[in-house]
Amino acid sequence: MSESREPPNSHSHLAVLGGRVAVTSDDNSRVMLVIPTLNEEEAIRPLVEEASSLFPRIVVVDGHSSDRTREIAQSLGATVILQEFGPGKGCGVRTAMKFFLSQAAEIMSIIDGDGTNIPKDLMPLIEAVKAGDAEIVMGSRTRGKRDPGSMNWITIASNRVVSYLLSVRYGGSFTDIQTGYWVFSRSAVERLLPGLHSTRFEVELEIFAKARSCGLVLKELPVGFRSRLGRTKFSFGLRMRNLYFAFKYILSLSKPD
Repeated sequence: MSESREPPNSHSHLAVLGGRVAVTSDDNSRVMLVIPTLNEEEAIRPLVEEASSLFPRIVVVDGHSSDRTREIAQSLGATVILQEFGPGKGCGVRTAMKFFLSQAAEIMSIIDGDGTNIPKDLMPLIEAVKAGDAEIVMGSRTRGKRDPGSMNWITIASNRVVSYLLSVRYGGSFTDIQTGYWVFSRSAVERLLPGLHSTRFEVELEIFAKARSCGLVLKELPVGFRSRLGRTKFSFGLRMRNLYFAFKYILSLSKPD
């Protein structure tokens, strides 16, 4: 493992543990794929291998895994950085945004690190941002093809209800606000990051509410969803936490802080 170093053009203390950035003439050289992880050694190898044919810039933001997640990702050429701000996916996403803004990339895409999200399904989302159709594009698992049993009925029902209520509150017609598929323009990340405070899985809800409140253009496109590899971290307690934040944003009478 190489020594930690600061990313270029950054005054932060992000720990970059290794990896390389491939050079390509493909237009996706402007796109950074970010994968937040925590103990995903079962999924990270096939996921990075699958994504490598599409994305020359892959960054794994690791939440201080106790397994071989970082080692495997580095061995496949991904850039690995250690998560800041504390534990939880929200901290991983915020760390990813901070790193992204320190680099020369123009588009930031995110998928989960558990193998459920399909890298190629990001391509229509990325093209929509490139075309200027939206500043943020979300992938809807509800509208796309899902593996049998990949989402249980509680997840489907709660997600549909929360997405409907947040759509009513903030405008639009969105079906899967708690998705793991996101694509952002650079200007969208610049506007969002200073106001994000989420630490855990509620980060998607906060991104949606604050993006709508500050006038960013959002779009939703269908994506696929697979059964996860390894053990889920979305416990009953975290599900209840998500519902608390969902109703906090739904009942908010002012723009989220």
